[in-house]
Amino acid sequence: MIKQNPFSLYDFLGYFIPGAITFYIILILMVGDDINSIQDIIKIASENKEFQFDKALFFIIISYCLGHLISYLSSITIENFANWKYDYPSKYLLGLNREQKYLIKKVEWQKKMFRILLAIIILPVSILDYILGEWFLFKRFYTKKLDDFLVKVIKEKKIELLQQLYPLNFTSIENYDFHRIISHYVYENSKNHQFRMTNYVSLYGFLRALCLICCFVFWLFAFRALQEICIYLMNVVIYENFNFSTKDFNWELFIILISSFFISYVYFMGFMKFYRRYTLEAYMLVAIDREIVNNSKKFSPPIKKLFSKN
Repeated sequence: MIKQNPFSLYDFLGYFIPGAITFYIILILMVGDDINSIQDIIKIASENKEFQFDKALFFIIISYCLGHLISYLSSITIENFANWKYDYPSKYLLGLNREQKYLIKKVEWQKKMFRILLAIIILPVSILDYILGEWFLFKRFYTKKLDDFLVKVIKEKKIELLQQLYPLNFTSIENYDFHRIISHYVYENSKNHQFRMTNYVSLYGFLRALCLICCFVFWLFAFRALQEICIYLMNVVIYENFNFSTKDFNWELFIILISSFFISYVYFMGFMKFYRRYTLEAYMLVAIDREIVNNSKKFSPPIKKLFSKN
């Protein structure tokens, strides 16, 4: 059994670091009135005492609290989007529920409004996931189904495990949160793999939070870029100042904007990668568990048909 530390790996990666990043962003915005380049950020960080570590306790407390906020917001945005779009890894790893999740025709209007708002909030992720994920098949990197042999073995072991724990008269396994039972079972019965599973949870929580932070940074610089465009149009169209050329643009601002746009999706892919690996780790531990004996002959007919589809 892993000893519980007061400050775990997940506290550090999932809460403290994202909270510290957010804390620094807030301080930079409060101290700097006009931030349009990386040099401005470096200058503010080097010239202000607020960015020094002499107030370490205050810094840790604020960062940890902000980290919890970012972690929760990322769970209801980034993770919610991933589950809405691709379903849970426990489903798509086995080839279950593969339908396109972008469609919102058959859901209530409240869910439609929430999903539209969600797609706008994490716009870099939703756009690039549609373009790169769907058109260029980047989604294969993080939503790939297991091979048929592993799918068959995992399905059989999963049914046997559910039957041994508590034989229920299921009608369709897709309607139940079966992976929660499996993850608790393997965590309790696979002591040598607990640290790896904890690492996967910490890493996907960390990358999920960084993805949301990059989306916030994108919107921050998107508004500043919009101001630059408005100033350019005012000078050229309204004031007829044709001497105002594109050279007067702050191109570094647009570089930061584009970088945050693409980095958000890279973090999203990283989150999906470890989100998938965490589920796969639990599945593989079930597949090699010799304690789950073959009781398939004792299954009732409804149990046999749980995973009859692919």
